[in-house]
Amino acid sequence: MKKDPGNGGTNADGTMEPIAVYPPRLQQKILAQEAPGKAPVTLAIVIPSVTRPMQPFAVNVSVLDANGYPSLQCDDRVRIETPDDGTTEIAFSRGKPAVGCLHGIRCNHEGLLRLSATCGPLSACSNPTLCTSEDVPGIYWGDPHVHTLLSNCHPDRCRSLNFCFTAARYLSALDWVAAADHVSNGRCDFSKWKEQQTVANLYDDAPDFVTLPAYEASLKGGAGGDNNVYMSRFPDMFVDEYAGGDVRTLCRSLRDRLPKDEFFVAPHHTTRTGKHGEISDDIYPGPEAMPVLEIHSKWGTSEYRGNPSPLKKVHDGPSYARDLLQRGLKLGFVAGTDSHATMPSGGGEEPGHIDRLPGLTAVRCRALTRPSVFHALRQRQCYAASGERILLHGSIAGREFGDEWSFSERSTPPEIDVLIAARSNITRVDVVRNGRTIHTATPNAWHTRLAFEDTDDLRTVWTSSRHMKEFIYYYVRVSCDSGAQAWSSPVWMRG
Repeated sequence: MKKDPGNGGTNADGTMEPIAVYPPRLQQKILAQEAPGKAPVTLAIVIPSVTRPMQPFAVNVSVLDANGYPSLQCDDRVRIETPDDGTTEIAFSRGKPAVGCLHGIRCNHEGLLRLSATCGPLSACSNPTLCTSEDVPGIYWGDPHVHTLLSNCHPDRCRSLNFCFTAARYLSALDWVAAADHVSNGRCDFSKWKEQQTVANLYDDAPDFVTLPAYEASLKGGAGGDNNVYMSRFPDMFVDEYAGGDVRTLCRSLRDRLPKDEFFVAPHHTTRTGKHGEISDDIYPGPEAMPVLEIHSKWGTSEYRGNPSPLKKVHDGPSYARDLLQRGLKLGFVAGTDSHATMPSGGGEEPGHIDRLPGLTAVRCRALTRPSVFHALRQRQCYAASGERILLHGSIAGREFGDEWSFSERSTPPEIDVLIAARSNITRVDVVRNGRTIHTATPNAWHTRLAFEDTDDLRTVWTSSRHMKEFIYYYVRVSCDSGAQAWSSPVWMRG
């Protein structure tokens, strides 16, 4: 949820007129130099996922070329329909990146809302917002997996750290981002590490924008595969275990640099051939050190074998999210781009094998700060999405996504109650229990409410493992006609 200064002229009712705000001059130069967009092809507008009645918020607007870069050839106005059935405009001029936002937009009434916009022949619909006066956490969107030139991986496609953070904030309108650059195989040294730390800290600007300290540590297939390391602060130096370690030794070495509650690791594209994330009990570092798994990126989806968007080359073994959950590994879900064109939340000229929908992660927290984003991820108070900022708001058995509770606390059948909204129509909503879909709804509308009570005798369906003994887990999967999907982090019932 973007902070809004509420600047602008005064309307007859005492509220302020919307005002157009553009990126600072330096950030405009960064966008124009590193991603000079050509003719306008796409219009995009982004609004916060949670808003409050009559409280101002910002609408981010961008006019993009065929590759998703901000057009330098747009000399037009974008007209936006406001929630009060009026209109407002933001103007762009040729030679400058067509990126900006309108501050001072308000929702008059509670409920779900999308905004529409036009720019000449182009039109766009925003992501949905839940306008509510209830005391609910904010939903903050981020990309936890972006590569820059510091990765030394596809340097012909990557761009600078400055571009990463500028594009994330002003072009993609993200609330937070992590530049998770490679360190293994000699790709990083102290000077690069110091630069990453310095630039990330410079762009960290709570409560408007957060940069999360991170890097990618490569491990071999069977040793944990590729893992991203996320931290609440930068240590003096990174840790790399590629030469002969595994994900458990990686976490053990990280504890020499940071307290155990100031870092965690997240395996990604776990089904990739050669870098697969089969995680045996011998190397599993535990739920505190590994609380989440990247279920989707532009490589594809790793939810289950046979899913609609698999990686191009997949490992034959049990390395999907479903496989790991069935073994009792308590993993929430995140998603990112794994962009090697340094384009947070999507777009850009990626290498040919990175061609699926971009991933994003939504965290639920009370404030947009580096500690709150880090804590929300570590506590699995998050959900994953691909292609769209799909709104998931609700609970499973009265618990937030990522929570757990014991069988002894259950006095009634677990109820899944989730409000769902998307930019495109929602074609399917699945309730998954212990890896099996037990309920499906087909709303074929842009918003729906799922209310489902699991009346099965749960004593007949629980499973067990050395990590969690007796347990049942649930999560919700959403699919849209655009191809976009979302996955709530699971909740667990434990014996």
